[in-house]
Amino acid sequence: MSIKKRILSMVLVVFIAGMSLSGCAGQYALFNKAHPFIGNLGGKWVGAVVNWIIGVPIVYPICIFADTFIFNTIEFWTGDNIIVTAAGDSFEQTDGNGNRLAAVKNEDGTLSVRVTEITGETTEYLLEREGNDFSMFDADGVLLSSYTVADEDLVN
Repeated sequence: MSIKKRILSMVLVVFIAGMSLSGCAGQYALFNKAHPFIGNLGGKWVGAVVNWIIGVPIVYPICIFADTFIFNTIEFWTGDNIIVTAAGDSFEQTDGNGNRLAAVKNEDGTLSVRVTEITGETTEYLLEREGNDFSMFDADGVLLSSYTVADEDLVN
């Protein structure tokens, strides 16, 4: 399988998993944003000390409480977690080969994805969801792939 097909498959799997595997208990988005931030302060030793002095006794309990009783409750009733789904939120991931995937949520609910291969070649995609239908378009708006999730497989 070519690298482009692999990356295209990886992007589609990440998108579908992200949209369909978020549980009804909520995503604990505040905790999931705080944890890497605290753990990565000033290298591994400083991060570990800050984690044990501030993170564990103070920050994490506050985040879990806010997630459980405020943000996850809002997510349960509205379908959106206000911490995760804000327009402009971004995600970046680099695979073991050095290929980089960056995604940004747009105001219209679509997801703009940029894949930068280790060679420097960049490809852009637009991911869209309408109900149970997921679609992936190239930079010119040409439909590359679509997938429909059964109601019983769709969590949110």
